[in-house]
Amino acid sequence: MLAARAVVFFVLTTASLAAHGSGEWTLKKSTDDIRIYYRTTDDGYTEFRGVTRVRTSLSALVALFYDVQSMPNWVHRILEARKLEQIGAQEAYAYIAIRMPWPFRNRDVLVHSTLEQDPRTLAVTIRGANVGGRFPERSQYVRVRKIRSHWAFSPQADGSVEVAFQGYGDAGGNLDSVLMRWAIDLVLWESPLKTLQGLRQMIVAPEYQNSSLAFIREPD
Repeated sequence: MLAARAVVFFVLTTASLAAHGSGEWTLKKSTDDIRIYYRTTDDGYTEFRGVTRVRTSLSALVALFYDVQSMPNWVHRILEARKLEQIGAQEAYAYIAIRMPWPFRNRDVLVHSTLEQDPRTLAVTIRGANVGGRFPERSQYVRVRKIRSHWAFSPQADGSVEVAFQGYGDAGGNLDSVLMRWAIDLVLWESPLKTLQGLRQMIVAPEYQNSSLAFIREPD
C-alpha cells in the first residue's frame, strides 16, 4: 500500500478530530462488517473514518489497546510498538515503528494517548497525537511529523459495541509531493480496513475477553 498517512494514522491515540474536518464524509470502501469513509480536513489532508461493530465488552477493547507490544499482530504495517510510560490508568506514551512500501524509508513516531469514558453514554474514547522527545531518532527511520487519531467504542442497544477509528497524518520526507499525496490518498482506506479486520480477529482472544478493568464501566 501507499497509504502512509493511514499507517501513521492509527497509532492509538489525542486532539479531538471533529474540529479538523469540514467536508462531508464519503463512503470509499465497505465489506460485510466494515465501512471506510473519507473527508478533507481544513488544512487539506484526507481524513479517514472506519466503522465496525463487535460483540465484546468495553474492558476487552481497552485491554487490547493497552497491550501495546501486541500491536504488530493486528495494526496494519506496525513493525514495533513499545510503551514508554504509563501515567495512571488513562494516559500513556508509546513508541511506534511503521513499515513503508518500497522505495520509501520506514517511519517512526512517539505518541501521547489519553482515554476517557462518557459517564452518560459509557462510550470510551482514545485519542492520540505525536509528541517530541522521550525517544532518540533512529537512523533507519524518518520521524513522523504529524498524526492525529481517534478511537471510539460506543455500546449499542443490541449488546454490540460500535468501533470507530478516525485519523490523518503527515509522514514527512519525500511523501510530501503533490503527486505522492494524491497516490497515497487514493488507497488511504487500506490501513483502517486491515486494522479493523485485525481488531475483530484479536478481540476474541481469552486474555482480552476475560479482562475486567476497574476504571471502565460496562453497560447494565
